[in-house]
Amino acid sequence: MRRTTTWSIALVTSLAISGATGATVASAASTTTPSAAGASAAATGPATAPSSASLLAALRARLPADWKARQAAALSRLGVERSAAQEALERAIDPSQYRCAPTRLDAYVGGVLAGIDPTSLAILGNVGAFDFATFDAILFGSPGDQRYALPKAYSNELSQSFRAAQKFWDTDGSGIQLMAMHGDLMTDPARIARLLETLFGIPQPDAREIAAILAQVVAADPGLKGGQSPIFTLNAFAFTAAGETDPVISAIPDKLVFGDGMLDALQAIGVGDVGPRAVLGHEYAHHVQYDASLTASPLTGAEATRRTELMADAFGTYFVTHKRGLALNAARVLEAEQSFFQVGDCNFESDGHHGTPDQRLRASTWGWSVAKAAQKQGQVLPSRALDAQFEATLPQLVAPDA
Repeated sequence: MRRTTTWSIALVTSLAISGATGATVASAASTTTPSAAGASAAATGPATAPSSASLLAALRARLPADWKARQAAALSRLGVERSAAQEALERAIDPSQYRCAPTRLDAYVGGVLAGIDPTSLAILGNVGAFDFATFDAILFGSPGDQRYALPKAYSNELSQSFRAAQKFWDTDGSGIQLMAMHGDLMTDPARIARLLETLFGIPQPDAREIAAILAQVVAADPGLKGGQSPIFTLNAFAFTAAGETDPVISAIPDKLVFGDGMLDALQAIGVGDVGPRAVLGHEYAHHVQYDASLTASPLTGAEATRRTELMADAFGTYFVTHKRGLALNAARVLEAEQSFFQVGDCNFESDGHHGTPDQRLRASTWGWSVAKAAQKQGQVLPSRALDAQFEATLPQLVAPDA
């Protein structure tokens, strides 16, 4: 059962790293000799530090031989979607039938990456550091801990919307924790070491050495802004441990987590006034899916993920536009739809495929139309009844549009 449902921004970031920074990062990340990594980085500009090659060598020396397997196991245990293409599907979606042009979000991510030293990206990518804030929030985050507090600029808005969602839906959301994740984790060696020890089983001495190196890289590269670069927290996700047998994971409460980078991105692409509430509606909708058992379907691979993501788009927009939900006006509805449009993805062969921008816009528009039809009577459909209508409409939402 997939427990953590994330937005596709992490996927866009992963693709942008491999495309925007070119062969430099790919070479540095895959080369087995430190000298080759350093030479590759030097070809495109100054390294994060004079000893960048030795830093990479030191990291590799302290990572266990089965590090990649441990990363994969951690992603699986926590249900976190990997931001890279996965195995081809049994029934691949034909990309030639769909419009899938780059969005403003792609341009935004490209701009963020352009300001970061390629060697920094290689070193951080080598250890999967772009997932660390997500892992940390799941394992250690608590709404009562100021290190996971919502940003002040968004705290009231998100908290009020969260409480409204709890009242709106017919599922029990009383146990869901609302919190944030921040990039300052990446400048805190003690927290990084704790994560490496707890999740990956790295011995304490090695964990501390690795953590110190990573914190050094982040502090030395101006493009990473002392960990405040959006690249570390370009995400928002819903987590549940329902059905988990691992005692460590099963003890973790349900969570809804916002990354600072996600909020920054929404502001940058012009939907900061309504986007955060739209994202909250989407992520809370995943908890509705969990609680109402709406995640199962006969679909597999990308089609299965696309179904749950488009449903969350539809349910989320239904909530934020409904008279008894957030009751956003028509102009804000259009902006909410635009915010979903901006985060569609075109990675058709990935099990994490969320739907194209057009499909996400259609799903959001459908959710709004259902809410609009209930304006006079103010009726809120039970989640299962809304799902029945969504399932009947899904073939139209995913119909070819090219």
